Amino acid sequence: MKILVTGGSGFIGSHLVKRLSDENEIIVFDNGFRNNFENTNENNKNIKIINGDISKEEDWLKIPKDIEMVFHLGAINGTKYFYEIPEKVIDVNVLGTLNFLKWLENTKVKRIFYASSSEVYGFPKKFPTPENEPLIIPDPENPRFSYSSSKIIGEIMIINFAKKFGIDYTIGRFHNVYGPRMGFEHVITELVKKCHISNEVIVQGDGKESRCFCYISDAIDAILLCTNHIDGKNRIFNIGNPVETTINELLKIIEKVGNKSITPVFKPFENAGTRRRYPEIMKLKALGFEPKISLEEGIEKTYDWCLEHVGNAK
Repeated sequence: MKILVTGGSGFIGSHLVKRLSDENEIIVFDNGFRNNFENTNENNKNIKIINGDISKEEDWLKIPKDIEMVFHLGAINGTKYFYEIPEKVIDVNVLGTLNFLKWLENTKVKRIFYASSSEVYGFPKKFPTPENEPLIIPDPENPRFSYSSSKIIGEIMIINFAKKFGIDYTIGRFHNVYGPRMGFEHVITELVKKCHISNEVIVQGDGKESRCFCYISDAIDAILLCTNHIDGKNRIFNIGNPVETTINELLKIIEKVGNKSITPVFKPFENAGTRRRYPEIMKLKALGFEPKISLEEGIEKTYDWCLEHVGNAK
């Protein structure tokens, strides 16, 4: 199969490309904003890299029309960017998806996967949170919600354009996926980096905030399952590992894995997101999904990558 992966040199994208490239012809469409293609094996004869910006309509002209399937992962994410460049997050994520859908109309594509996020739930009222929880922007003045709003708009565009074109879609709402190559803009790698520098670690909030962390290989399993399964067509899935962990508990695991004493220093977090993120994944489990990697095992795998790359962290 000839497959397009936008954002294919990013964290999730590069792992997906590696998994797909053994048996498929893969086109990676990315501008290297996060990783400069260091994650993508350019020597693999089944992978072709097209350097381009999804938010520029003219760059989509570089992509051949005989694509059969698209994984649209291209976006700016990472909490750091939500606060620092919210206008760029909206520009790339919304315009990039609209350009994708314009390009899609005259292609052979029959199936698309759209990467959404748990952030679309805003401050959910139900836990575990099912896919039918209302999508809410709690505070338009909080730049954090630049990302979630772009993903809500993206989901609406995907659903309606796919219906118009007669194309099957799957939407995956990722919940705190982590692992090697994820960069240092996310909580696990950011904490590991801070621990590497000092025993005293500044923690935003009070440490009681909780998340459910999903190791990257489990996330890739989920993506492929819901896009290949007949019951995954034209549906929305939470993708995650429903084991809730507080930041304080996360610090204890990092402390154990790194064999290092950590003293957290708590700092108020202005414009924070929800204190709790806990997905219900019954729809995904009904297809046969079960997470395989525990948080401690996943952090062990991620910790070595962090130490190897912490010197290059921005």
